[in-house]
Amino acid sequence: MAKSNKNIYFLIFLVLFEFAVYMSNDMILPALIDVVKEFQVSESLVPLSLSIFLLGSLSIQLFVGPISDRYGRRSTMFVGGVIVLIGNIIGILASNMPNFFVARILQGMGPCFIGVAGYACVHELYKEKEAINVISWMASVALFAPMIGPLAGSTVMLFAGWRYIFVTTFLLSLIGLIGLWFFMPETLTNDKKIKIRLKPILTIYLDLIKNKNFIFGSISFALSFGSVIVWISSSPIVLMNLYHLNKSEFSLVQIPIFMAFILGTFTLRYLSKFMNSFKSLSIGFMITFISSIVTVLFSYIAPNNLYLIIAAFTCFNFGYGILSAPFTRLILDSTTQSKGMASALLYFMFFIIGSLFSAMFGIFYNETIFSFTLYIAIILFLSLIIGYKSKMIKFNFKELN
Repeated sequence: MAKSNKNIYFLIFLVLFEFAVYMSNDMILPALIDVVKEFQVSESLVPLSLSIFLLGSLSIQLFVGPISDRYGRRSTMFVGGVIVLIGNIIGILASNMPNFFVARILQGMGPCFIGVAGYACVHELYKEKEAINVISWMASVALFAPMIGPLAGSTVMLFAGWRYIFVTTFLLSLIGLIGLWFFMPETLTNDKKIKIRLKPILTIYLDLIKNKNFIFGSISFALSFGSVIVWISSSPIVLMNLYHLNKSEFSLVQIPIFMAFILGTFTLRYLSKFMNSFKSLSIGFMITFISSIVTVLFSYIAPNNLYLIIAAFTCFNFGYGILSAPFTRLILDSTTQSKGMASALLYFMFFIIGSLFSAMFGIFYNETIFSFTLYIAIILFLSLIIGYKSKMIKFNFKELN
């Protein structure tokens, strides 16, 4: 088989595995109320489900980078795949909330291996613009998960219990891993492998932390990601309670929001033909930030009009679809250190900041849509300030050309 064809199949199965991992988070969203009722625990634990999922990545994120740089991208990816499969099995058999949370932690480790081993492999296979286009394509396909995940979860719930959601994601993950076994290349050559020694690892991480462009860029991107995570984790409670939506209605209102992300990634491919990464990032960020302000205004002026809120947040996600791939590439290109360890630290910050702001939402939320949208806008404003300090987000376009 030609090398180019093998790479295409690798991307297809990597996306399928990524899709399955994110589906494991999004399919369960409409079922969380049923889960807490079955285990007779408080509904306040519902947002914690996503925080626990993110905690899974946090628990091993910084270790996966060095492991990937020592043993290669393939081996690291398959270890992660087995962990995800075990998490799904525990979810199927869960008899109480602690069991359920263990399943969520193991499932949550999946994005860590994808972000470090899978995406590092992509960056090593392709040049800058090709990598940005490939990753934006992968992201747009993978983002079908939050778009159809809640609807798919609701459909499963119509015919079977919530445990069958874990069965579904187990089968999807298994198919993805089988495909990766046959088609995933090893992009880390023996001469580039780095032995696992604590002192050199700490030195590399310390150098990354000292790199102001890398660290400020990572924090900024993590905050913008955190604003999206707050929507994903808390919208089931906010929208279903405030607007009295049932599971199917909640799933349907999410579709335009995540379709907008996909449209944003397609728009990025067009923009990248005649714009550099800095300019694409800045345009995407402007759209996202302005949309967040409009969402806050709508939630204050017309809090009962769900359509206005959804329309504004749809524009928000469109901008996020434009900014995410160039932001990732600019951050990784801001350092000469190992892509594996740089990716590990970047995604560690993603998940720790995403988990933190998701967990803090309950403190800020006062059961109004205004408090929900304002919280998201504040997070994004922090992202804007720090991103501007990193010199990755710029609004003087003469400077960008």
